[in-house]
Amino acid sequence: MADRLKTLESDEFDVVVIGSGMGGLCAAGILAKRGKKVLVIEQHYVAGGNSTIFSRKGYEFDVGIHYIGDCEPNGSIPRILRAAGVTDVEFEEMDPNGYDTIVLPDMEFKFPRGAHNLERALIKAFPREKKGIKRYIKFLRQISAIQKVPGNPISALWVLPRSGLLMRNATKTFKEFLDSCTSDVRLQAIMAGQSGDYAAAPSKASALIGGGLTAHYLKGAYFPKGGGQIMSDKLAEAIEENGGKILLMTKAEKIEIENGKVTGVTFESKRLGRRTVKAPVVISNADIRHTIQNLVDPEHLEEKTLKRTARYEMAPGLGVVYLGIDRDLKAEGHPRTNYWIFPSPDQEPFYAAVERGEILDEPFAFISIASVKDPTNKKVAPEGITNMQVMSLAPCQPEFWGVTEEEVRTGAYQKNETYKKKKEEYAAAVLKTAKRVFPDLEEHIVYKEVSTPLSSRRYTGSETSYGIASTPRQFLNGRPPAQTEVEGLLLCGASTRSGHGIGGVTMSGLQAAAQVLGKDLIKEVMGRANRV
Repeated sequence: MADRLKTLESDEFDVVVIGSGMGGLCAAGILAKRGKKVLVIEQHYVAGGNSTIFSRKGYEFDVGIHYIGDCEPNGSIPRILRAAGVTDVEFEEMDPNGYDTIVLPDMEFKFPRGAHNLERALIKAFPREKKGIKRYIKFLRQISAIQKVPGNPISALWVLPRSGLLMRNATKTFKEFLDSCTSDVRLQAIMAGQSGDYAAAPSKASALIGGGLTAHYLKGAYFPKGGGQIMSDKLAEAIEENGGKILLMTKAEKIEIENGKVTGVTFESKRLGRRTVKAPVVISNADIRHTIQNLVDPEHLEEKTLKRTARYEMAPGLGVVYLGIDRDLKAEGHPRTNYWIFPSPDQEPFYAAVERGEILDEPFAFISIASVKDPTNKKVAPEGITNMQVMSLAPCQPEFWGVTEEEVRTGAYQKNETYKKKKEEYAAAVLKTAKRVFPDLEEHIVYKEVSTPLSSRRYTGSETSYGIASTPRQFLNGRPPAQTEVEGLLLCGASTRSGHGIGGVTMSGLQAAAQVLGKDLIKEVMGRANRV
């Protein structure tokens, strides 16, 4: 592996990418493969953003990747990876009969692969709601069809006239759409059962993200073989193989602009000190607010851009309880499924509590079992032990955790006794919910570690993992595109128009690269006839 800390042999590049999340790495990889001289700078000690792992004695825990859609051989994720020079990532499919299990107080429902299978399973569970279920499935199918249009623009002539249901609900909340399908609260809870994947209550989420998330998994759910960091590792290697440079532990301080045009980036490197590199193009994969409010001097931006950025509503934070349990669920034949556990079918109170800066006694929880999803990876846990993660929403406000902004900035919050106590209280609440699926869970815990939104902020520099909240006003055209009013300054990542999640951010990297190259790269990479 090339040195990523101590050396920088040039001060001039074609493109500088700030931040090495999957969006930034995909953009850099695509551009490097096409001959651009690329520099990626990253404040953390590893490239990948949330697509990384961390190691403890005997364990490897995934930070942000838990499952991904569109990973079949010709799916959008493999296509974009191939466009960036990565051809050797394998994906393990999760249980096609139930990759997600929704757990309500009096029933369970498994989300299967395929729209037809999902429709059949829902009608079997709710036979009196057939009409509303068919409406819901029609909505998913229309979203799935329109997602393919960028790769085959001429298909819009066929798709758009047949997308009336989607168009009529494009500016509505998911709750408004669900109300048009059914009044059954349990069925609504199941239809919105994956809401944690976009961290928005049905009453606040865009109908398009609510349906689009499920549509993303219609061809199955997958997990990268070897763990969540494998994609970012392979992308970083491809960038270097194609002449690019990655510089870690390096924090961008300022995007240099003269006469309305980008000229470079000034950064502070732990090993190289303060330096300025020249480049006519900068792609920021950093937090949207940090980019606009801190990295660019305000005189270079329009007043409406500054006001809009300040007004953005951000998605809630996420907390994780990382566990080792002395049960071998893989050996027990446990299915490759995730669990979404809701102590009540009404999801609204769970989200409202976090907005108030509170945690309920029993919040909703998501369980991901790495040992089952990645069965051949011996690094996830010691022999006979299961690697499990239990997640939920969590307040981002430092005051909830009993610390100050200054403590967060310096990292001193980690030693704050109030913070430690709050973490344990959070873990207790989340594990209480998890025991609805694994009643004796706490008796089997042999390792436990808790991360909070402050942990994510410390390592990634982002306010939240999901970026801008996916409300109707902040979805699609309500989010910033790749281009900005500054010539040469581009954006990618979770807050841009393609949305959050691996599917969204990899597409954002492709879109940013297309702007640099000035060609219809999306059609080239995603089109039916053109295989990368």
